[in-house]
Amino acid sequence: MTDPVADRYARTEPLFPDWAAPIYLWVSVAASVIYLGLDLTTYSMPGLALTKALGIILLGVYALLKRAPVLALALMLSAGGDYALAMSPPQLEAGIGFFGAAHLTYIVIFALMVMGGGLKREGLVLAGGLFVFGVAMWLWLSPGMGALTVPVSVYLGIILVMAMAAGLVQGTNLIVIGALLFVVSDSVLAMRWFRDVLVFEDGLDWGGVIVWVTYYAAQLCLTLGVVRARAGAQAQTVNTDVSA
Repeated sequence: MTDPVADRYARTEPLFPDWAAPIYLWVSVAASVIYLGLDLTTYSMPGLALTKALGIILLGVYALLKRAPVLALALMLSAGGDYALAMSPPQLEAGIGFFGAAHLTYIVIFALMVMGGGLKREGLVLAGGLFVFGVAMWLWLSPGMGALTVPVSVYLGIILVMAMAAGLVQGTNLIVIGALLFVVSDSVLAMRWFRDVLVFEDGLDWGGVIVWVTYYAAQLCLTLGVVRARAGAQAQTVNTDVSA
């Protein structure tokens, strides 16, 4: 006999319809472009830190609407890091802490994906290259790290492990592309902080443009990659159940 209560809930529409998710995605892209324009044209203004975080917060909402709560957590932690680094003065240790926690969350996501879908062996070659790159970057940057040597060194190890784990995930290449873009963005940022490289004081700050564009593109690729991988895994499970 059919349970009338269960049947009623089965027919209930979700709180947010599926068509709403892409809207948050496009508004997120727009917010990131607006922040870049404001950052390049204003030295400081009220709400700039929140504007910086807004694009990533909206990606987190998109992830929630796509029923990917752990991904949403990684994005919200990243937004916290964005806000901390955009404060005046920048809260460097808090920003590093937020982003370190975000990368640990990404590592959990990728580890679960590898356990569920298998390991991509080609990713081991990428992992080796990332290890060499990380050691070289640390040796070059460490003389300028000063009091931030410990947190930055820990963070460097975490983001490299995140990128290595992304390279081991089967399926869409968006995930590894996003992880590598994240490494590029943070590498340029570290070069600007600790080596005064790619710092343009006159005219357009191309170094800052590179950091923001690669960072946002990284988060966008990771978000879309994880969401699509989840959808593919769920579709495969349904097909398997139907076949059985």
